[in-house]
Amino acid sequence: MNVTATNHDEVSALLTVTLDKSDYKEKVEKQLINYAKNAQVPGFRKGKVPLSMVRKQYEAGIAFEEINKQVSEGLNNYVTEKKLRLVGQPVPQPVEEMDHNAEQLSVGFEVGYEPDFTIDLAKYEAPHYKVEASDKEINQSIENMQKRFAEQVPQEEIGDDTTVAVEITQVVEEGAEGEHNHAPKQISVDIAKKVAFDLIKGLKKDESLKVSKADLEKNEELAKELSFSKEEVEQLHHDQIEVTVKEFFKLNLAELNQELFDKVYGEGTIKTEEELKAKVKAELDEYFQQNADVHFVNKVLAQINEKEEVKLPETFLIKWLVFSNENVKTEEQAKEILETEKNQLKYQILEGKLMNDNEITLDYADVLGQAEQLVRNQLAMYGIHHLPDEEVQKYAADMLKDQEQVRQISSEVGMAKLKDVILEKATKKETKISHDEFLEELKK
Repeated sequence: MNVTATNHDEVSALLTVTLDKSDYKEKVEKQLINYAKNAQVPGFRKGKVPLSMVRKQYEAGIAFEEINKQVSEGLNNYVTEKKLRLVGQPVPQPVEEMDHNAEQLSVGFEVGYEPDFTIDLAKYEAPHYKVEASDKEINQSIENMQKRFAEQVPQEEIGDDTTVAVEITQVVEEGAEGEHNHAPKQISVDIAKKVAFDLIKGLKKDESLKVSKADLEKNEELAKELSFSKEEVEQLHHDQIEVTVKEFFKLNLAELNQELFDKVYGEGTIKTEEELKAKVKAELDEYFQQNADVHFVNKVLAQINEKEEVKLPETFLIKWLVFSNENVKTEEQAKEILETEKNQLKYQILEGKLMNDNEITLDYADVLGQAEQLVRNQLAMYGIHHLPDEEVQKYAADMLKDQEQVRQISSEVGMAKLKDVILEKATKKETKISHDEFLEELKK
C-alpha cells in the first residue's frame, strides 16, 4: 500500500491510496476458504461445497470489503503520521467500476486541513481585574442565607415586605388545545423584583392577570424578573402568559446563630458572625475572581480571533458541504453556508490550535471531576453544602451516562485548561475594581 499527496495549496490536497492486489489477496483467500468450510448449500454436505462455487458467489463482496477496510486504514494512518488537522472529512473522488482482480487499485480523497501557524500568547494584553466583595455584597449574601431558612408568616394582603409565590402558564388559544403542552413556571417575587412586584401587588390569592408576548419582548426587565430569558420569550408558542398568585407571606429571617451556621456549612464549621462574614467574603472573592479570569481570557481570545490570519480550505469545504449534506444541492448553496459559518470555523481552529500547541488533553478523571463540581454547585443552590463525597460521585456518574452531557462537560474542561494556559502566558494589565464597576464593564 502507498499513500501520496498532491497539494492544491497549503491547506488542501488530493490524497491517493494505492493498493496492490497482493495487499489484500491473501486475506480474501482465507475468508473464502472459511466460507467454504461453513457454507450450507443444498446438494452438498457441510464443508464440501466447491471453492470455485463459493468464489463465484462471494469473492467480489469479500474483496471490496477488505479493500475498503485497507483504504480507510491507510488514509487514517497517513493523516495521523503527517499530523494533519483535518477540517471536515475526506471527500472520495468518484471512481468508475472497480475491478478487484486488477493488479493495482487507486482511490483518491480530497482533504482540507488547518494551516500551519503559531500563536504567541505573550503579545496579547488585556485588563485582569482584581474584584473584591464589598460589605454590601457580603451582607446581601448572608441575608439570602437567612431567607433560605426563614419562617413563612401568611399575610392578608401583599405589602412591601411580602414574598409572593407565583405560577406562570402559557395561555393556549381556542382550538389549539393539546398543542405545545408546557409545564408551568413556579417563581417567587418580592420588592427586589420591582417591575414584576408592581405588576402583581394588587392581586389576591388565586387571582391572575395576562401578559402578552409582545410586552415581554419590549420589557426585558419584566421578562427577566418573571424568569424568562430573551431566547425563551422568542420561543413562546402562544401570544400570552397568565400570571397567578398562589400564596403570599412575610419572611421572618432566620437568626444569625449556631443553628443557621450548621445548616449552611455543616456542624461546627462556623462558630461566630465574624467567621461567617470571613467565609462568605472568601467565597464571593473566589467567585468574582473566577468571573474576572474568564473575562480576561475572553478578551484575549477576541483579540486573537481579530488579529490572527487563518487561511481556510474554502474550495474543499464547498465540496465537503455538498458531499456530506443531502439538503445542500449546489455549490452556490454551499458557498452561502460557508460564508455564515466562516467566523465560527476560524474560532474553532484557533481554539484547537491553542489546545494542541499547549498539549492540552482530557481524560475521564478530568470530566468526572468537573461533573462532581457541577453537582456540588447545583446542590449549593438549594442550601446543601456538605453531601458525602460518595453521594456526589454517584450523581456525577449518572450525569455522565448522557452523551450530550459528556460532550458539554468535556468542552468545559478543555476550556478550563485553556483558560489556565492563557492566564499564565498572556500579558495581564492588573487593575483593582469594585464588583459594581466590574458588572458595568461586562455590560460593555
